[in-house]
Amino acid sequence: MKKIGFLLLLLIGSASCAKMMDTSPSIDVDKSKILKDASSMQVAMDGVYATMYRRIDFVTANAHQCFGNMAVTLAADLMGDDMVQTAQGPGWFWKDYSYEQRQRYTAKIWRCYFTWKYFYEIISNCNYILSAVPAASGDGREIEDIAAQAYAARAFSYFMLIQSYQQTYVGHEELPGVPLYTQASGTDVNGKGRGTVRQVYQQIDSDLDEAMRLFRASKRPRAHISHLDSCSTLLLRARVALVENDWAKAENACRSILQGTSARLLSRAEATVVKGTYDDANPKNWTTGSTPFNDVNSASVLWGAQVLSEQAQQIVYASFYSHMDACTDIYYATESPKCISNWLYAQIPGTDIRKGWWNGNIGKPRSTWKGGANLDYNQFKFQWADQKSYLGDYIFMRLEEVYLVFAEALCRQAKYSQARDALWELISRRDDDPTARTALDALSGDIQTFATTGTVVTLLDAILLQRRIELWGETGRIFDILRLAKGWTRYWELPGGEVSNHSNYLEKYAEYLAFPADFRECIMMIPQAEIDNNPMIGPNDQNPYVQ
Repeated sequence: MKKIGFLLLLLIGSASCAKMMDTSPSIDVDKSKILKDASSMQVAMDGVYATMYRRIDFVTANAHQCFGNMAVTLAADLMGDDMVQTAQGPGWFWKDYSYEQRQRYTAKIWRCYFTWKYFYEIISNCNYILSAVPAASGDGREIEDIAAQAYAARAFSYFMLIQSYQQTYVGHEELPGVPLYTQASGTDVNGKGRGTVRQVYQQIDSDLDEAMRLFRASKRPRAHISHLDSCSTLLLRARVALVENDWAKAENACRSILQGTSARLLSRAEATVVKGTYDDANPKNWTTGSTPFNDVNSASVLWGAQVLSEQAQQIVYASFYSHMDACTDIYYATESPKCISNWLYAQIPGTDIRKGWWNGNIGKPRSTWKGGANLDYNQFKFQWADQKSYLGDYIFMRLEEVYLVFAEALCRQAKYSQARDALWELISRRDDDPTARTALDALSGDIQTFATTGTVVTLLDAILLQRRIELWGETGRIFDILRLAKGWTRYWELPGGEVSNHSNYLEKYAEYLAFPADFRECIMMIPQAEIDNNPMIGPNDQNPYVQ
C-alpha cells in the first residue's frame, strides 16, 4: 500500500499575531494550539495568509519562482497572449512562457509540483482550522469569522487548482478534476481520487456559500487587508460564476460588493504610473518610479498582502517585483523584462492614462536591447514601492475587477444599458476623451467576435478588451482564455508591418497560429509525487500528455 506523501502534510505557515503586522513570524505553529481558542485559530489562519506570499520552501530548488499567489498568477499570465517574456534571463518563468513545465511533472522543483503542493497545504491547514471550531473557546462571533476565512481560503485554493489541472467548467463537467479533502487529516489517510470537474465546483460553491453565511452571522469588521472578508469572498464567487457561465450569480455577487464595500475606483490621477529610470550606459544609475499597484492602502484594494520591512528582507529575490521591475541592475527583471503585447498596447487610446503603464515602441527592440527597462513595450505597472528596502505590497483583488465582471455578467444577460454604465464607471476614470462615452453607447451584443486580435464589434468585445488592459498581470490570462473558449495566438502583424513582439510564438506546436480553446498544453500534469504517494491516483489518472 502506498503511503500518502508530504503533499498533504500540515505545515501551518509563519504567523506571529492576528494582524500579521508586528513581529517576525515563527516558522510553524503547533497543531495543538489550533485547537485551543479563537486567538490561536486566528494565528493559524494568519499563517495561511503568510503562506500566500512569504513561503518559498515548497520546492527544494527554483524557489525564486515559487512565491505564492503572485507566482501562480504570473505563470498563468505568461502562458497566454498578452504578456511577453523578453528573454530567458536566469531562467525563472521561462518554462511557463515557453510551455516546458508539463514535461517536468516528475520533478519536485517545477510548476506542476509547486502549484499542487502549495494549494493543498493551504487546504490542509484550513481543514485543521475548521476542525477546531466545535471545541474552540472564546468569542463565538470571532470564531465564526475565522471559520468564514478558512472556508473562503479553501474555496480559493480549489478554484486555482481546478483551473490549473483541468479544462474549464463548461463542456468538461465530467472530466477528472482534483482530489477533494474537506476533513482534517494526517499522513495515515488513504488518499482520494480525482473528483470530477463538476464535483470540484460544487465544493467551491458550497464553501463560498458557507463562508458568506458565517461572515454575515459574525458581522465583525475585518482586522487587516490580508484577511479574506465578505467582499473579497463575493468577488471570488463572481470569478467562479463567470467560469460556470452563471451570469446572474456573478451579477448578484458584484451588486452585493458595490453595496457593501468602502473601497472606491482609482481616479485618473491615482491610476497614473510614474516610470522608474534605467541608464543603459551605467546600469548602476536607476530610480524607482511610483505606481498604485504596490500598496494595499490604494483606494480600490479589496484583498492583498502587506509586506513589512523586516519581512521584505526574507523575500528579496523570491518576489513578484524582482521579476517585474526592470529599473535595477541586480534583479531578474533586468535580464528578463515582462512586456505587454504590442497588439494589446496598440488598442489603448492615447488619451487613456493606462498608456503610461508601459513603454510603447521606443525604438529599442530586443535586437538592440542588452538589459534593463529601456525596451519596447516594457511594463512599469508593477514596480518596487522602495527598491532599496525591497518593499512592495501584493494586491490580490481590486474593485476595478468587480466593475469588469459586473459589466460582463450584465452584458451576457442582454442588459446592455446597465452593462455600458458599469463599464463607463471604469473607463471614465482612465480616459478623458469626451467622445469615449458616445462610442461606448453605440455598442451592444453579447457575442465575442475575436479571440486574441481583432476589432471591437460588440459590447462584449469592448468589455473583454478593457478587462485585458486593466487587469494585465493580475488575474492569470490563461484562465480567461480557457473559460472564454475562443482560442488564442501569439503571432500577428500590426498595421505598418510591425509583427508580434512575443519572443516565443510556440512554433513547436502545429497549432501555434491558432491554438484551440481546449489546448492540452494549457493545463498542467498531475505531479508524479502525487501518483507515487496516493493509492487512489494511478498512472491512468494522469492528464493527457502531448509534447
